[in-house]
Amino acid sequence: MSRFFGASIDTFDDMVAAIRTVVEGDGIAIDELCHVDGETPHYAKTADETYYFRCFYDGIALAHLVDEPVEIRTETPTEEPIEIQMSPADGVDVTPPDAVMSFGVTTESDVPADETPSAPDVYGAVCPYVKAFYTREDYERWAEDVAATTVGIHLDAGVPIAAALTASAPSEGAQ
Repeated sequence: MSRFFGASIDTFDDMVAAIRTVVEGDGIAIDELCHVDGETPHYAKTADETYYFRCFYDGIALAHLVDEPVEIRTETPTEEPIEIQMSPADGVDVTPPDAVMSFGVTTESDVPADETPSAPDVYGAVCPYVKAFYTREDYERWAEDVAATTVGIHLDAGVPIAAALTASAPSEGAQ
């Protein structure tokens, strides 16, 4: 990530700051999420609408942008379903409870090292490597074969990172 962003990135807070710089310091808004026309395995439902995304993490971000419960569903790279319930009152409930997720960045970026990546560059380099997995072992098997540098964390631990990415003012505690 340090190479891709051209800045020192040692923590998730550093990653959030680098991404927020690309989106001009403002939080990511609903219309800036990676929406897809038509059904995908990654969706989020509110009381009134179903959103389909390229990546499940957009559903996590959506839950921080609306003031109501959100039901999120995704599939692992091996097509196993993972469900996440998020609400302002009840917090986060993940099924299966030991699910993990990955963050990563491609090792094959076309962005010159001396240029700041654009928002589409970031989405293209990072989003394909944000995945959900049933177990840590599933993540580790997947990570062995991708052209990216990744880190696996418990899915619950990834939720505050989405909050920091969507906040209109920088948030603390995305570590």
